[in-house]
Amino acid sequence: MNSGLLEKGCAGVIKVTIELLRFGIPELKKHLGTAIISNDGSGMRDSGNYDYMLSKWGKPDEPWKKGTLKSFPRQERGPWDLLYLVLRDAVGKRNEPKLLKEMRK
Repeated sequence: MNSGLLEKGCAGVIKVTIELLRFGIPELKKHLGTAIISNDGSGMRDSGNYDYMLSKWGKPDEPWKKGTLKSFPRQERGPWDLLYLVLRDAVGKRNEPKLLKEMRK
């Protein structure tokens, strides 16, 4: 899942891979999704701009969702916050509030 996000010269990359380990056995793993978050180098010390791509199960090299986050407060927030905002931007709208309401029951 490259499409430019992992090219040399980018300011930094976070890669998150989700795998299902059937019966807890690593050899039986199944790819469920990958997130690539790349600092585009255009931000300032206190805030960064990031491009992202998400892949779906079984297709780690095929982009499913793409986008950009601007002005992430990287001195105040950490990588989990960045990942959360990427997921919210890419798929959060389809899950709010119906899914969250169902999960709270």
